[in-house]
Amino acid sequence: MKSLRTRVVGAEPMTKPKVACNSMFHRFTTWWRALSVVLLSLATVTWPSAAHAGTTVSFKLVHQSNVAQLSSKGSARFGVTLDVGKQPGTAVAQVSLYPRIIERSELTAIYDGAGVTGASLATTGNFTLKCVSHGTSQFTITVYTTSVRNESSPCLSQPARLHLLCATGQCDGVYPLSYSVTKSGITTTEWSLLAIEASTPVNPLRFDLIEALDPSSLGSNQTSLHVLDAIAHLTSFPLTLTADYRTLAAAEQLTTPSGVAWRGALDKALTSPLHRAAAAPPSNIDFAGLIRHGFPSQVSQQISLSTQLLQKVTGHYADGAVVLSGSPTLRGIQALTTAHVSEIVLPDTALNPSPTSTLTWGAPFKIPGTPSITALATDSPLEQLATNTSIGPGRRAVLTLGTLAFLHFEAPNAAATRTVVMQVPVAKTSVAYLNALAGGLSHDPFVAASNLSPSFDSSLIATNGAPATRALAATAVWNWSQRNVNTLTTLINQVNSFRGAAKTAPVIDSLDVDIASAQINGNVAQRQSLLNIASDALSQQLKNFSIDESPITLTGPGTALPVTVLSHASYPVTAVVHLITDRLSFPKGSSVTVTLDSATTSIRVPTSNHLGSDLTLQVEVTSPNGQLVLARSAIQVRIAGNSLVGYLLTLASLLVLAYWWIRTYRRKTKGRHAR
Repeated sequence: MKSLRTRVVGAEPMTKPKVACNSMFHRFTTWWRALSVVLLSLATVTWPSAAHAGTTVSFKLVHQSNVAQLSSKGSARFGVTLDVGKQPGTAVAQVSLYPRIIERSELTAIYDGAGVTGASLATTGNFTLKCVSHGTSQFTITVYTTSVRNESSPCLSQPARLHLLCATGQCDGVYPLSYSVTKSGITTTEWSLLAIEASTPVNPLRFDLIEALDPSSLGSNQTSLHVLDAIAHLTSFPLTLTADYRTLAAAEQLTTPSGVAWRGALDKALTSPLHRAAAAPPSNIDFAGLIRHGFPSQVSQQISLSTQLLQKVTGHYADGAVVLSGSPTLRGIQALTTAHVSEIVLPDTALNPSPTSTLTWGAPFKIPGTPSITALATDSPLEQLATNTSIGPGRRAVLTLGTLAFLHFEAPNAAATRTVVMQVPVAKTSVAYLNALAGGLSHDPFVAASNLSPSFDSSLIATNGAPATRALAATAVWNWSQRNVNTLTTLINQVNSFRGAAKTAPVIDSLDVDIASAQINGNVAQRQSLLNIASDALSQQLKNFSIDESPITLTGPGTALPVTVLSHASYPVTAVVHLITDRLSFPKGSSVTVTLDSATTSIRVPTSNHLGSDLTLQVEVTSPNGQLVLARSAIQVRIAGNSLVGYLLTLASLLVLAYWWIRTYRRKTKGRHAR
């Protein structure tokens, strides 16, 4: 009992902390409840805005006619397609027309969605979109100047009309449009452009679209395939595809199904005679440095490499124009004359001032110091718009077409044709955008799609007030080290020698591309790094070849010497095997030409005049011109017939034979004496 009592007494203190814990727990829960109330209050305050954000309804301008052609009675209609979403609810729209664009800078606010701050010229008022199928509504809007006849609009609650007040023949221009759609109590707005034609254009603008096949087009394989397929189907839409040799060389060596599909898609894209190709070296090739350090052939290689690879990959040929990117220098452009280049396309940002910042754009021009070259400039603002993925492809196409129409209206009565050049990477091209752009241009009275060739017409130089010459923006001049020069010289010679061995193997194209890609503007270290990469690529190819170093035994004079060359290359190579020694003679020559088209290639070389018993044979496998060593080795050769052991055995045999002959002779002599 005592021990039990002790246990009970000893247990009593344990109940006190329990009470303390309960008290702490109550304080904790009270604090938590208070915090919960605060959080709930904050949530209650912010909930309406959060709920509002979660139910925000937006719409997209999927399609819009880019031109409204006013009839003789002063009215026109244009089609619109809006994607209002599949959420339940009635969509109510309103369209407003604003004063025409006067300066190009006004377009930026339209692109960005900020729109016009002034009052509208006309508005349709609210109308309900009644024919919504799968979230999409198609309808037409009427623009009129005087009066309009009553028209039914079965898909709208009331006709959508814009009353444009302008004198007859003075309505031409590009006007901002705003689309406002209200659904579920939420109103959103998108901005667009509409070109209005009241009179026949005097001289439509020429639009040259360049789709650039840079290396990113292979990285975005599916996108590129879709774009090339779309181009193949746009047989009546003129455009130019640029051929970057890095892209073409990589595509040539792709053996995967996707690589085969990519080459096939490019071939089909160039099938239409309206689809042309042009060479486009990588950005910032140092053409001037190549000439300065004695590599004029590499300037030609920079241009011809693209055209040759294009012909190999697709069977199609490129035009003479060269599309440059980056920041070309005056001496670099002068260097192109050594490659007989006479037509180039330059980024507008490479010129000072940029033509797009002036009113005197659109004509070909000369660059001081290069009278034999005619140049065109691209339009970088249009290029930025075309690749702006924050704008839906349908609206982006309408804005592009509207901008082109505005550029026409900057000089609507120009006496000579003006050209706008826009270059877009294939990897950044939207198929929907491309199709909408081509569709809009097919019936655009202000703009006509074209190839590059007509735009270089020398008769267009200095027309419409454009300058005959344009100056390049200042750029840095890059240095080459002597090591750069020596490495490039050695590399060119080695690859040319290897070309004689491997002939037309795709690996030669790859090596040529590695060398060409290393000829960039950049500091000495950057250039040397790229040259080293190219040298390593050649070294990797040479590692495919070796010589069997197993010892060889020749059994006697005149025995043929066997040599085996090993090859792990996937392509045949013509080589010369050189046998080097002063202890053997080769009646038919010490060099043998072989074709390495299998894992092992063996030759047997007749020998004579063996000197000594053992020797070390030096074997070299070189390119046909002997300038590049593919493999080198030393082989131990044992000549059994002339060895010391052979001499001793021969001497012993002679001694035995002499001894036998002497004994035989003496026996015969004794026999005669006995008789």
